[in-house]
Amino acid sequence: MKTLLTTLLLALSFHSQAALLKLESQHSNYQVGDTIELQLSISNLSATLGGFFSELSYASNGLSLLGWQFGNGFDDGFGSLQFADHDALAGLLALDEYADPFADEQLLAANQGSGFVLATLQFVALSAGDFWFSFNPDWSGVLSFDNQFVSVNFSDLQLQVHPASTPVPVPATLSLLLAGLLFLKTRKR
Repeated sequence: MKTLLTTLLLALSFHSQAALLKLESQHSNYQVGDTIELQLSISNLSATLGGFFSELSYASNGLSLLGWQFGNGFDDGFGSLQFADHDALAGLLALDEYADPFADEQLLAANQGSGFVLATLQFVALSAGDFWFSFNPDWSGVLSFDNQFVSVNFSDLQLQVHPASTPVPVPATLSLLLAGLLFLKTRKR
């Protein structure tokens, strides 16, 4: 009987929902020169969070990071502890944010709900191609308010950047009309 109960509990524990750490974009296609805004967010929360840490990689040969801004999910009105490190050559961005140790958990829970935006990132597209934004799962994760690791799944993002379109000049109607009249006049001779 103990074995059956243990097996049943283990089976149910594998089906528990993990939080989802994801990158989202408003569009999936961009042109060279466009600004790409991404949201780093978390969803499927079942507990109040106390912090997150992430390492994101991107193709630095085709994208340039313009900046980032942390969300307000870890701020109870007295601020949060924010850290960032950017290696532009390697295309790595590390972002960490933690609630103040004396933060009001009820205010954090109200800010976070069942999911919220951790940070907003801005890139500019330098060249055309398919580009991946991906998490390093060894250096990305989430902590509950009582400093326990929360089970997390990751959702990377792929975007396409197309060459910038050049406008084709539209010929003036009058010049087309004159060319047609000139053609008709030469045909009559």
